[in-house]
Amino acid sequence: MLLSMTNKILSFLIIASFLIGCNDSEPDYMRLGGYTMGTTYHVTLETNPQYAEGLQKAIDERLVQINQLMSTYLDDSELSVFNQTQSTACLPLSYDTLFVVGSALEVSVVTNGKFDVTLAPLIEMWGFDKKETDNQIPTQAEIDKNLKNIGYRKIDIGDLNDHCITKAIPQISINLSAIAKGYAVDQIALILQQNQIKNYMVEIGGEVANKGVNSKGEDWKIAIESPLPNQTIQRVITPKGMGIATSGDYRNYFEKNGKRYSHTLDPTTGYPIDHNLASITVLHPETMFADAYATAMMVMGPEESLKLADELQLPIFMLLKTEKGFEEVYNDRFKSYLMKSN
Repeated sequence: MLLSMTNKILSFLIIASFLIGCNDSEPDYMRLGGYTMGTTYHVTLETNPQYAEGLQKAIDERLVQINQLMSTYLDDSELSVFNQTQSTACLPLSYDTLFVVGSALEVSVVTNGKFDVTLAPLIEMWGFDKKETDNQIPTQAEIDKNLKNIGYRKIDIGDLNDHCITKAIPQISINLSAIAKGYAVDQIALILQQNQIKNYMVEIGGEVANKGVNSKGEDWKIAIESPLPNQTIQRVITPKGMGIATSGDYRNYFEKNGKRYSHTLDPTTGYPIDHNLASITVLHPETMFADAYATAMMVMGPEESLKLADELQLPIFMLLKTEKGFEEVYNDRFKSYLMKSN
């Protein structure tokens, strides 16, 4: 399985020598941050202050590398070049990109195609990327045409040792936006672990990894945002080392003729989702998979998501739209992560 390949990724990490040697000062909690993947990132960690600059550099270099591989907004990224290529031969890609694509395919299989990284033509058609469509609703004929040009079964990575990927048809293109941020979070966490940092919290665009305790010696506390316009906190959880990702339909959407169209598209129909699930938070040991499953379950809706979460033993927390407001629904596995209200 691809998950067994995780250790190979360690060979790509920069093991910073600046953390090896004498401790010239006492460890303290500090905050690093910057911009990546069209959003911000933040890292709170306990380390010796003199190592902060070196850690910041190692993190930034790794994030630049991942973005240059997997961005669909950079025309010269590895993924963009792959998408522009019309060849159906086995095309070489980096181990990082192949690993993330392979992990995405695992989620596609488990969710019966509700998660699909070949969704790019549909995303572009609906205007939920950098292309402006003036909120025009595609015709059924246009949707049917694009459905023929997507499908996770139309890409094959074969053996990862081959370092290449095959398109079944030239039109196939890949968008990793629903899994790449989670992967980047895990990669920063790996850099910190390799540098023997025991207490940290990493966040990129809302996807989170954590380990150990915060500056008060307590479990890290992460807020789940309410879908309400004023960005209030719905709940606070203590993830206890689990990766966290939240997906919702309350930020990126447009309205046309009195109907709301979410940016979350169902790969099996070609249309935006149309159910009462407003947001879902998923916990998983790897943030990359929390990221992917949150997107998949946002497509699936509440009933199917609860069923799949129980099958996979995943803690999930959902906010459902009702006539009276938002209703909280979560499974038994999530209960231990919820902080009790005062």
